[in-house]
Amino acid sequence: MNTRISKIKISLEQLSEDLLALSDDMWLSIDHNDSEALDLGYRLKKDYNEQVDTFSKVVKNINDTLAEFEENSTLNDSSTPIHNTGNQGRQNQKFEYNENQAHSINEDFCYKRPCGMKLENQIYEGLNTWKAIYRQTIEHLSDKSPDIFNQLLESEFAKSRRTNKVYVAVTPNSMICPEEIAGGFYFETNLSANSIRDRIHQLLRVFSIPDSEIVFYLREDKDVD
Repeated sequence: MNTRISKIKISLEQLSEDLLALSDDMWLSIDHNDSEALDLGYRLKKDYNEQVDTFSKVVKNINDTLAEFEENSTLNDSSTPIHNTGNQGRQNQKFEYNENQAHSINEDFCYKRPCGMKLENQIYEGLNTWKAIYRQTIEHLSDKSPDIFNQLLESEFAKSRRTNKVYVAVTPNSMICPEEIAGGFYFETNLSANSIRDRIHQLLRVFSIPDSEIVFYLREDKDVD
């Protein structure tokens, strides 16, 4: 059963990421020079965004409940192995990394499926969603440079263009899908694949890490059309 739970958690996160990516596509598809189309598109996209935000919160609540179930030894079937979804950066599966198939941080990852990354020559496997990639990056940087990490709250990385919204905080109140990932800080995780890419890009700048020090590996399953 734990294997099924792991797959469901991954599928829910991937669906949430795809819905957020579609929001970006919707905005780009609107004719911004047509006032009527712009008004209609804005209304529909606003409604869509509100529904996706609600769905993302539900996904997080479901995943939190499933994670608690997995961790409860009195409920788990001891004969069924628990598969890591990426929070620890490892999964019990073999994967042969091919450097010729590595993808740089400057690429478009919309609707693409990750399976791992290499950050500063350290390989992390079993990262099957972009949120898992994001979590592991944050944990890596927290371990690498705690002093810099503790200053994130005051950095440009934490700020958002939207009023009353932040990407890092000591409390989760101003976030849609907050996760306490490292250092007692909460991070906003209601992000599409490319938004996560951009957040990681900003983090690398904060920690003075060149773009060349991170690459992503993608699964072979087909992208969403």
